Amino acid sequence: MPLPLVRKLRLHMDSCAGTNKSQFFFGGLGLVLSCGLLDCAMVLHMVVGHTKFGPDLVARMIAGKFNQSDVFNHGQLVNLMRPYTTAAAYDAEILQTWKQGTQPLFAAVDHIMSYRGFTLLADDGEVDMGEPATPKADFEPFADRGRLFDDAVLTRECTKAAARGLRAHVLPALRDSTYRGIGRAAVPACSDASLGSRLLPTSVSACRRVRLFTRRSSSDPYWREQEKWMPSHSVDRVNAALAAVEPYTKHPEMGKVAYGSKAKSLSEQYAKFVPRQFVPDKYAVSADGHSGLAAGIWKQTLLSGAAPAPVGDSGAPSTGIDTEDADVPASPSPVKMRWSAAAHKEVLVGIALGAPFNGVLPKSSKEWCELAAKMPVRAGQYWEVGTVKRHALALAKARADISTPM
Repeated sequence: MPLPLVRKLRLHMDSCAGTNKSQFFFGGLGLVLSCGLLDCAMVLHMVVGHTKFGPDLVARMIAGKFNQSDVFNHGQLVNLMRPYTTAAAYDAEILQTWKQGTQPLFAAVDHIMSYRGFTLLADDGEVDMGEPATPKADFEPFADRGRLFDDAVLTRECTKAAARGLRAHVLPALRDSTYRGIGRAAVPACSDASLGSRLLPTSVSACRRVRLFTRRSSSDPYWREQEKWMPSHSVDRVNAALAAVEPYTKHPEMGKVAYGSKAKSLSEQYAKFVPRQFVPDKYAVSADGHSGLAAGIWKQTLLSGAAPAPVGDSGAPSTGIDTEDADVPASPSPVKMRWSAAAHKEVLVGIALGAPFNGVLPKSSKEWCELAAKMPVRAGQYWEVGTVKRHALALAKARADISTPM
């Protein structure tokens, strides 16, 4: 559960069009900043083919469970995912009309698919970016016009804005027991928000202009500011946007239902082809909660080198599937990869000789975890760090081009 001290948000996401790289996603995020819930947000879209990011490991663990389990409906699929991540099925109450709310407030992001880095900064009137940067002669210009700012300058102003937001808004509200922002559930005695109310307010008495900065990748030393992304930030316009964000249950004419156009065919398939004994009522899809919060599965695996303990909805270790769910066979825990010189020796040599190790084996436990994470694995399995370390040290003794740290 987040504490009420979050003023900066950093998201790592797939670079998929229409969902993560959606004009309305950035509009919704901009609305959150304009209302004062955050001071800045950075969205980083990963390159195609990424496999070493933490959520990739979570997805691999879920895939291994899926391949070994009976899953006949979405309720059972959600239940399968819960040892590794919070998961719930979205319904027409959770799905809201962000598109209708934010479209009049924010302009379209220029060439949205050409950039992988996005930073949103709420300007409270004290942001000082200084003079625009003059790019070096060898810098490849951006396709879109806009003022350029050094990465260090933008980072500095984001940090300062977050500190001002903490001092001016969060701490006074906590003291006065009127806090309604992020993490309010962790301090119920300091909040006057009604139980179950949405985080986004229904109206505001003050708002801020949100500035948008983009760059192609982390190798770009500059960020390009898109001019007039939020052309006007009047309270009336922001309140009009907030009023337009409502659950789809209030707009049946829009036809937004869980699973979209597939909802009807899914129900028919369950009725015709799925044996009822495998999908009793207790496996009905629940809409409670929100999906997307990983349970730290990759941290447990990489830092300890041991098989991760499943984590339940409360965040505490659990035994996996509920004991009442007797109709669903429990899936086996992840198993350790077995070393095979024929299959793994040359792979390990290539990793040790490549960046960032360059022929020198790690010294710290963290670096050994990073090296082990580069080893390929089968679905439902993982590398124990000690196993990789033992064979890497053996390679160092046998080869002149691999050494141990001094």
